[in-house]
Amino acid sequence: MYQDSLERHGDAVQHVAYALDDSAYDSAAAYMKSSGFPEIQGFQLPIARVGYFDTRPTIGVATEIIGVKEGGQEFLRNLKSGNF
Repeated sequence: MYQDSLERHGDAVQHVAYALDDSAYDSAAAYMKSSGFPEIQGFQLPIARVGYFDTRPTIGVATEIIGVKEGGQEFLRNLKSGNF
């Protein structure tokens, strides 16, 4: 997905990302799919679930949803405070 974007558009914005609590991930992903935005790619990490949805025809870039699990909440707090 990233390589394809680089080849087609060069050094440009490839996607926007929204981080939310993992408990809201399933409903957010279902909303995206029911709104006509298919999932391009998805995977699980120890600290989060991640899905990329094809919103390119509508907004020009893909949309990433990150369902942050309990272990990832501390990571995000550290990022926000500059402790990484």
